[in-house]
Amino acid sequence: MNLDTFIGQNGLVATLKKALIQPFHAYIFEGEKGLGKKLLAMTFSKQVLCEKKLACGACKSCRLFDALTHPDFKLIKRDEDRKEISVDAIREIIKDISRGPIFASKKVYIIQEAEEMSTSAQNALLKTLEEPPEYALFILTCNNLERLLPTVVSRSLVLSFKRYSSSEISEILKNHGLEPKDYVLKLCRGNPKIALDFYDKEVQNKRDYIFDKLLSYDGASFSLIKEFESDFEKFKDDFVFLFETVIYFLRDALMFKKTNLVELITNTDKLEKIVEFANKHTISHIYRLLQDFMMLEKYPDANVISDNVLDMIFLKLSGG
Repeated sequence: MNLDTFIGQNGLVATLKKALIQPFHAYIFEGEKGLGKKLLAMTFSKQVLCEKKLACGACKSCRLFDALTHPDFKLIKRDEDRKEISVDAIREIIKDISRGPIFASKKVYIIQEAEEMSTSAQNALLKTLEEPPEYALFILTCNNLERLLPTVVSRSLVLSFKRYSSSEISEILKNHGLEPKDYVLKLCRGNPKIALDFYDKEVQNKRDYIFDKLLSYDGASFSLIKEFESDFEKFKDDFVFLFETVIYFLRDALMFKKTNLVELITNTDKLEKIVEFANKHTISHIYRLLQDFMMLEKYPDANVISDNVLDMIFLKLSGG
């Protein structure tokens, strides 16, 4: 892959193409998780380091890059057993920069999810960003720009990633050997990672499980609380998926209940379950459930959501 074959983010790709010969010393690729920030960072890095500036795949630089052994390229990310990217990791970069490039005209450093750098790590990096050697190129990928120090941001060129069109998502899926499905294109919200996740067997099983649980909801059974409470424990680390699956299910049921039009349903692969649920409950009941779940959007960090919030969900589902 090179910049010519990268799918989507056309404006950003055009900017990077112009910068291949003389790139800015630091870029921040920012946007929600799953929009291809790391992929574009790797693609751009390989093309910058390529002897022909094409990401040809044949030159020594490209072969070393593909093998992740290029001496002029480093990928820095948080270690799994740590809460942040440490200042020591950044000091290693600074030490490496002082040695200059070996094969290429540039030394490229990608800091993945750079907002996970500690404050001291960001301050250490800032000193290099203020007076970088001419051969140094930094690319910081970032899911939350507000967590980076303003001084780091001000010394970088920020490129903001946008969501993809349905046609671009379809093309990405086909490139992965997957058949684009209508419900995937509707539910992924222009995010390639979300789209690809729908084809994962475990995700499919979780989605089916949530649908079946909601379908079994009778609107009154208090015992359902305990059943949800024990079974949904596994979703505490992926609350966004749980939340959005329920929201779209209820939204579809409400739309069908009000219009009797299946064309308005987003979960097009689950039409029978949506219709069955809608026929079991009144408009006001479905609307109240939807309101209750929508209210949970006020919680800023769904992945660390508290047991009390989950208890609230179970209570709502059981008619409380």
